[in-house]
Amino acid sequence: MSLSLSPSASTGGNYTCKLYFDPGADQSDTRGYWITDDQLRQKLVNLIDTDEEIKKASIYSNPLSSWQLIDAMFYHAFVVMETNDWWWSIEKNTKGITIQRSKKLENVRDMYQRKIRTTGSTSLTSIKENKTTEGGKTTIGELIIYIWRKDCLNDVYHLLDENCQKFADTVFNRIKLKCDDQVYFDEAADQPRYSASSCYMSVDKLFCKVQRLSASETLSQVQLYTAARLKCVILAAIIITAVVGLTTLPFSIAQEIFQSEKFFKRLMFFFIVLPVYIFSAYVVMCSILERIGLLSHHSFVIFKTNVETYWSFERFPTHYVIHRASNKDILLKECKRASQHFWIFKPKLHKEALAVKRGTIAILELIWKKDNLNSERNLPIEDCGQLASIIYENFKRNEEPIFPDWLIIFIIYICISYIYI
Repeated sequence: MSLSLSPSASTGGNYTCKLYFDPGADQSDTRGYWITDDQLRQKLVNLIDTDEEIKKASIYSNPLSSWQLIDAMFYHAFVVMETNDWWWSIEKNTKGITIQRSKKLENVRDMYQRKIRTTGSTSLTSIKENKTTEGGKTTIGELIIYIWRKDCLNDVYHLLDENCQKFADTVFNRIKLKCDDQVYFDEAADQPRYSASSCYMSVDKLFCKVQRLSASETLSQVQLYTAARLKCVILAAIIITAVVGLTTLPFSIAQEIFQSEKFFKRLMFFFIVLPVYIFSAYVVMCSILERIGLLSHHSFVIFKTNVETYWSFERFPTHYVIHRASNKDILLKECKRASQHFWIFKPKLHKEALAVKRGTIAILELIWKKDNLNSERNLPIEDCGQLASIIYENFKRNEEPIFPDWLIIFIIYICISYIYI
């Protein structure tokens, strides 16, 4: 293997920020593809079966040069994976990231970009298997999404910080361990659920699902809603009962009003006095709940698409909740298949706008690409609604008026002047 292609310890001066994919490393009539970070998620997904589950994964190593007698510290590390139909290898060096696929193990284990891997002159410097793990039902598609959203392609190779060994460990641990980021995603929130399977899933699986579901969908409208949420239902119920109980006071006066022959007094009581009293009790109740920390104001966004589907995005302290439905009303009434408010706390439309003409997957990119909006795993409830505003501002369409304001005013002035003249 030539030095230019062999994995080496350097600062990555020739690093390309590209991925090389060889879909048939055992076939002479196929060629490899160079893929950028912007193309990675979409282009690579079109070249492979993303639903292939990884059965087993191993970290292998080989020496950096043929003259080494041992490779205890200086060695290149790469990951080999087995699925039902293929053998895969994935690795990082001073050029970029390389993924190879073959029907035979030796074509990805012993070869790098169709050239024999470097080995030493002793058995201590051969290609060695260091550790192995079961696949844990991780798919190839999920692994690619993970590499993309962690921005591995743009992390320039470096001897100490971003080397081949660290990258191999990152990939290996993602396959071995379940992803900590769990998202609640209900792809048909307005339809009966026919199975008891959980809607909680990893971020990488969410990307794969949304990509399939929204392939033909384009965002057309975005709405920002605000709602009041009760933190402690039991204690809040006691306070609500006590405050609402005050509304029974006017009914003690009602008997005298009914005994009165004046119809005007009855009318005033039912249409003015009683509504004002109940509204005042409601305001007092909300003020008390908010002052003692039992009531919080929460925000979430709802997107409409060109095919009349609706998506809601809502952040909770430990996870995101995403719904998809054909009926927007269900997104306002329920959250995770349960009523999300009392009747007095209905969500209110705060603002709305036309949405940028992008796919739904772009919203996921904003949140999880390099953990942009998901950096804090345990976010205080008071800050959760702020992320909805960030999403809204990033996806509303800023359209310039066809005519500037001064021109419109000038035209109106001319018209008025013409009428009076």
